[in-house]
Amino acid sequence: MYNLRHLGNIAQEGLSDLLPAVRQAFNDDPTDDRLNQVYGPRPRRTILLMSIAGIVAGWLLDRLLSDFPFREYVNWSAFVVGLLFAAVLRRYLFNTQKAEANDFPWLAASVVPAIVLLMVVAVVSDIASAGSEPGDAGPAGVLLGTVLVMFTDALGVAAALTIAVAALCFSRNWLPALRDLAVRLFVFKLMVWITALILLEVGVVGPILAVLLDVIFGIRIPPWLPELADQLSYAGLLSVAYLAVIGATWTVCRRSFGELLDTGQVNVLETIADMAKDPKRKKRREERKRRKSKKSSETE
Repeated sequence: MYNLRHLGNIAQEGLSDLLPAVRQAFNDDPTDDRLNQVYGPRPRRTILLMSIAGIVAGWLLDRLLSDFPFREYVNWSAFVVGLLFAAVLRRYLFNTQKAEANDFPWLAASVVPAIVLLMVVAVVSDIASAGSEPGDAGPAGVLLGTVLVMFTDALGVAAALTIAVAALCFSRNWLPALRDLAVRLFVFKLMVWITALILLEVGVVGPILAVLLDVIFGIRIPPWLPELADQLSYAGLLSVAYLAVIGATWTVCRRSFGELLDTGQVNVLETIADMAKDPKRKKRREERKRRKSKKSSETE
């Protein structure tokens, strides 16, 4: 369904536009944006405090909901941070009557510090959890692979938060947007879980590589090398997918921001999902539909 080269192009397109917007929003000249109209007289400090408050509140919520059945699949800090920023941005977009068509870059960039902070907290938390578990640390290669997996999972938090804030902000109707987002995030987490199960828990790439090297070249590789291969394949595949989600979200939202201000509703989730599909596969599917439709009309 998805083409890595296509996803990589999406990620590059979106991120190449995102980075200059972040530099503009947080440069040395506060008059170069209008963040004070959204976050108050000291917007940068407010953004940092909102991020920290959301992370702490999420940590407390995680402790209170320790018996929640899907606790390990929910990042409560990202959940709270996403709601906080979505609420503030929605107020500016739909209540103040000040939003303009060229506001999107610095508005979206204002969420980036929270995303980066969440990623750092996620990686540090995973490292601390791994360090507290007993057992052999393993070779340096496996440790490197484990760190890459942790960073990839943190990138997944960034992707989920990006698409969540976008979905909640690009609809005037809060509850339908929240419901649609919940369904999409469930599917998103399910796909990630299946990928982790296949590449990390079961292990596909590593064992196949070990067998090929043994049968073709007669090389017996160390037992830890297949595990490293599984970790690298997982990190490589999902990193591209997560970056593509972030890049596609940025691109779709930027293109449709004017439409949002005019109509109050843009289905960004559907557009992002459609954008991520392999265009060649999509073209072949549409061609089959046309042939089937033509054949049906001729039969009639």
